[in-house]
Amino acid sequence: MSRLMQAMIRVVLRMFAPGVAADLRAEGQLSFTDAPRNGDVDSSSFLDIEDNGADTTLITFAGMAVLYAAMPKFEFKKILQSAGKPFNFVFVRDIYRSSYRLAPDGSDAGLAFYERAVRDALDRIGARYNIAIGMSGGGEAAFRISGATPIHHIVAFNPAFPLERYSALRNVFGVLLDARKLLFRPRAYAEVLFVTLGTRFLWKHNHRTIGRENPDLPLRDYLRRAAPATLYYSRDCLPDARQALTLKDIPSITLIPVESPRHNCLADLKKRGNAAVFIQDAIQQGLSGLSRNTGNEAQ
Repeated sequence: MSRLMQAMIRVVLRMFAPGVAADLRAEGQLSFTDAPRNGDVDSSSFLDIEDNGADTTLITFAGMAVLYAAMPKFEFKKILQSAGKPFNFVFVRDIYRSSYRLAPDGSDAGLAFYERAVRDALDRIGARYNIAIGMSGGGEAAFRISGATPIHHIVAFNPAFPLERYSALRNVFGVLLDARKLLFRPRAYAEVLFVTLGTRFLWKHNHRTIGRENPDLPLRDYLRRAAPATLYYSRDCLPDARQALTLKDIPSITLIPVESPRHNCLADLKKRGNAAVFIQDAIQQGLSGLSRNTGNEAQ
């Protein structure tokens, strides 16, 4: 990533997501230094495990991959600490900002690599319930990787899933021509425009460096197991609302609208003090559904 691009991303993050920027700075990850494409990569750069001996493990996938490739600890852990319930954590990030299509060794076997890494981590912890959480690009990873791992429930916020649909030109022009948002909510307009253009940049970059992917493959990856999913989407954010509605006919996915004009709806939820409630409710619903299914199988 060029220095100019890094500088632009820092400015945008500090303007639209100051909390994220502060956490990245505190963790020493605001430099956006690209990982080497050859040679060994330390596992701590893409996977971090916290085994707290709990019954439930949360696998959190780093989101906003076009902006940074930092560990997603700050995205969900701080919110969940207020729950008062212990969790194990598996933090996963895409060190190449490639939608998890590149493995840490630089090969194009990324999805298989991350599936195996998550599966091994979950087997090592041995918790009863495994719940994947992700926002934006992290939401897409949560859906795709759940198809080959023992994940029982997915909680996703505005997932770019599948990425090719999110980055479609009709979304780019729809955001550009949203005069009402530009006039009355200019900060939200700028954020959504930046994310939409950034997603298209990432999609085209993946095509150039990794190769074109079948646009139906991400959904097929998820449907291998079709783990129950709770998908929160911003009702007033055009690309995210459109994206969510393309998944409305999949019975394993429950759509829940959030009153937010932003792509980063979690930031709005945190301001209202609702973020922890939304996530805890989704987790509890997943646990309740899994308990019912387990009970039915036992009968």
